[in-house]
Amino acid sequence: MKFLSGKIVHQMDAKNRIRIPAKYKGGFPEKEKLYFVEYAPDCITVMPESVLGVKLASFDNVDPGDPELMAAKRRIMSSIDEVTEDGQGRTQIPKSFRDYAKLTKDVVTVGMGNYVEIWSLEKFEEQMNGMTIRQANAIAYKKNTEQ
Repeated sequence: MKFLSGKIVHQMDAKNRIRIPAKYKGGFPEKEKLYFVEYAPDCITVMPESVLGVKLASFDNVDPGDPELMAAKRRIMSSIDEVTEDGQGRTQIPKSFRDYAKLTKDVVTVGMGNYVEIWSLEKFEEQMNGMTIRQANAIAYKKNTEQ
């Protein structure tokens, strides 16, 4: 799997479809299923099955008698949907995901290492304007040295 980074601004069509940009799609493992996931606030995450499996592995041993953990598992598992493409490589973003990320026409797809995020252009710009690259590096360095 290729390291996914950068950003691409593009648009959803009138039928709420997008093409996952080739730059990112080509970085996912070949022929591996992709999934829409409500993973981070205000955006949709697209993860290949192998990455999603690693993130969900902790649920393998959830005690069904633990109502809090079962509720969390239920909430997370119900927020995942397989990405399907038409013959022209477009994928329709389900309404629940469009609502979750407040997507309208203009979207930004962002590489996040081993998955991508899909943002509304407005929300993405709001996020980026809230932190300089210097602040981001300082936070990342601090978090990594604390672990």
